[in-house]
Amino acid sequence: MQTHLISEFKQFNVLVIGDLMLDVYLNGACNRLAPEAPVPVVDILSSNISLGGAANTAMNLAGLGAAVTFCSVAGYDDNGHKAIRMLEDAGISCQVLKDRERSTVVKTRVMSGNQLLVRYDAGTESPVSDAAAQAFAEILQEQYALHDAVLIADYDKGVITQPVLDMLEALQADDRKFIAVDSKRLQYFRRLSPALVKPNYKELMQLLQVPPVHTGRVQQVNTLGAETFAATGAALTIVTLDEEGAVIFERDQPAYRSHAHQVQVFHVAGAGDTYVSAFTLAMLAGADITVAAELSSAAAAVAISKKVTAHCTWQELDMYMSVREKFITDPQQLEYISALYRAQGRKIVFTNGCFDILHNGHVSYLNKARELGDVLMIGINVDDSIRRLKGSNRPINTLKDRMEVLAGLSAVTHIIPFGDVKDDTASPLIRLIRPHVYTKAADYTIETLPEKSSVEEGGGEVILLPLLPDRSTTLIVNKINTVYG
Repeated sequence: MQTHLISEFKQFNVLVIGDLMLDVYLNGACNRLAPEAPVPVVDILSSNISLGGAANTAMNLAGLGAAVTFCSVAGYDDNGHKAIRMLEDAGISCQVLKDRERSTVVKTRVMSGNQLLVRYDAGTESPVSDAAAQAFAEILQEQYALHDAVLIADYDKGVITQPVLDMLEALQADDRKFIAVDSKRLQYFRRLSPALVKPNYKELMQLLQVPPVHTGRVQQVNTLGAETFAATGAALTIVTLDEEGAVIFERDQPAYRSHAHQVQVFHVAGAGDTYVSAFTLAMLAGADITVAAELSSAAAAVAISKKVTAHCTWQELDMYMSVREKFITDPQQLEYISALYRAQGRKIVFTNGCFDILHNGHVSYLNKARELGDVLMIGINVDDSIRRLKGSNRPINTLKDRMEVLAGLSAVTHIIPFGDVKDDTASPLIRLIRPHVYTKAADYTIETLPEKSSVEEGGGEVILLPLLPDRSTTLIVNKINTVYG
């Protein structure tokens, strides 16, 4: 379901409105203090430039597959030109007004390893001139009807002004669109009656003028639904809480708590842009809030695992969600995931069998197989395949039941059903997966395994693992027949 939703993202045209910024990262080594003052000296080793602010939101939407038009105001300077080139290189249509009276906002971060040492900001943050605001509003009037949704990413850096809001309100009155708002000043957008707003915890507390707490934030937010609706005028409010996930308010529904995905965090800048982008596209694709929240949390997890302000692509999100799924039935998805594991340097172990009545012999065998690598994939024969191999009275348990039981084992990473009338061997799966190791029980011989050639063609090796004595499904079935038959 989630993979299907992700594929739907590409059908939407989204208009992004907001503040254009550049994020610069100076990466270096810090091993000494300056002689003239007790401050660290950083030897710069490399630098990176990323799009920030609303431009990062546009990058996220485009990366997730949407067709994006970005409307903003930039300074008539090198940084503004650079930002526009970066957007256009990503396939984003730029309707950016260049203002000679402004300089483009740039946030520069000095990093040593994963530690942020200092950030300094430059650029014009005051409201744009009346003439620029009117010209910008006219651009919005031209673009509005061409899009399925509008996402306002307002960082209060001067782009969103009264003429812009007046234009949006008039356009919305004539042709209502899905409007999502991510802003530090949500009360400013209440009259648009947004479909979705996304404050973080600090922004919500400031909006409602409620003192923040250090512990029990989720419990506190859960009590603020009515006040939040009154303040934002939105149909849906997502309150993001960093590592505590999010609380989502939907009209006439109880508050919903979603959980953050636990990943190694390199940088949190831009995580909110990723979250609101994914949530907007998921809602446009018809997802309910539970699915939209899961996809958005996953997309944010991908973004913050990168070392600079970054976005999440639809391929990365699809991959991330697929890797978390134990059951795989799509051959393309299987090939994709396997290639990802190999690219990450993770060792893939593959085995296959019927696993009709799971017993401790199976569990012992699968634990040993997992110890041979980082990922254990299991091919499991479909019911008709087992009947062809074992006889008409098998399987005892259906494919669905057998897969559910296997999924409960911590050693198992993925389970893939296989087998058809033309080929009941696991060779077709092996050719897709190209495992580093193929394991079978020691009651086989390598020379007689029909899968041997497929394993070796893919560069893998076959390893036979010992079984616990007197443990097999056939013995269990025979014992049941003897006792109860």
